[in-house]
This record gives sequence, C-alpha cells and structure tokens, in this order.
Amino acid sequence: MTAPPVMHLSLVMIHSDLRDSEIESIYADCGYRGCEVVGEPTPGIAVLGLVEDERERRPNHAFLRHCRDQGWTVLADEDGRLASVSTERWSALAVEHGARVVLLHGEPDPGMRAFAVHYPDGRRRAVAVCEGEREEVGTPLAIESAFRGRQITVDDLITLVASLGIDFERLNVLSPYTVTAAQAV
Repeated sequence: MTAPPVMHLSLVMIHSDLRDSEIESIYADCGYRGCEVVGEPTPGIAVLGLVEDERERRPNHAFLRHCRDQGWTVLADEDGRLASVSTERWSALAVEHGARVVLLHGEPDPGMRAFAVHYPDGRRRAVAVCEGEREEVGTPLAIESAFRGRQITVDDLITLVASLGIDFERLNVLSPYTVTAAQAV
C-alpha cells in the first residue's frame, strides 16, 4: 500500500458558486487528469474516512475535495498544487465572478505559510513566510495586526478567513464535500 502524502493545508475559497465545469478546469490547470468523483457527497468530518477507503483501491491517485456552502465554493487538495496555480488565474477568476478568491497554503512544520486574497477590482493582498523570510504584496488586511512580524501559524490563517466571513469550523465538519480521485501529472 502506498503511504498517503504529507498533508498540506491547501485551500481555495471563492465567494461564488462555481459550476462543476469551472472546478474541473481549475483541477486541470493544476495538472490533475482523469478526474472521477468517488462516493456520495460527504460531510467534512467524514471525508478522511472516504479518502482512506478509496486510497486502498486507488493507491496512485490524488484526492481532491470541493464543496459549496453559504455562498462560497471551497476547493482542497492534499499536495499543495492548488497553491501553485498562477496568480493571474486567481485574479481573473475574481474579476470574472465579481467575487473574492482566497488562497491558504500551509506546509508541515517548519514549512511555508501563505495566503492571498484576490479582489474583483483586480487588487491582491498576499503574504508568504518561510524560514523567517517574508514576502508581501498589496495593502495589509486589518486582521494581520494580530500576527504581523512573526511566523504565520495555521491558526492565524483560520482567523484570517473568519475575518472574511468564512466559517472554517462549519466547513470542516458539516459541509458536504464531493471527493474526486485524479492522476497527478
């Protein structure tokens, strides 16, 4: 049996209800091919169980998750590919939908923590912190004063999305996710 990948926090949250075809296009931009939905939509709290059952049957697949909840479409992957899609792609999506697009990325310690917020008017705020090095673009968000000048933690990222109106706990527990198995190219 293949060991599961090291888990990353890699989320994209779009303040709009994306169509399935748009979600598939994003997955394709990340290099995922042969996408196939597995099982029925599953509450966030049960997604890992579904993924582990499917991983035994599909050991060479990546498992992607998405849900639509409270006006947001949330996409998640296990290996951080969502965070590697070009900034221009996310900015264009924000402008096209007239909605914020929020990215979170966290690697296992002592890895990188990063976030980006793309606005419908083309503005962008992004911060990445890795091994004490910090890169920033755009005007700081008010919530950043809570963690400015230090390593960003996963809890800081959760606080940030809460300040944008995203109920992260609800997403992790109640929201029904569609799980997709895909080949990573």
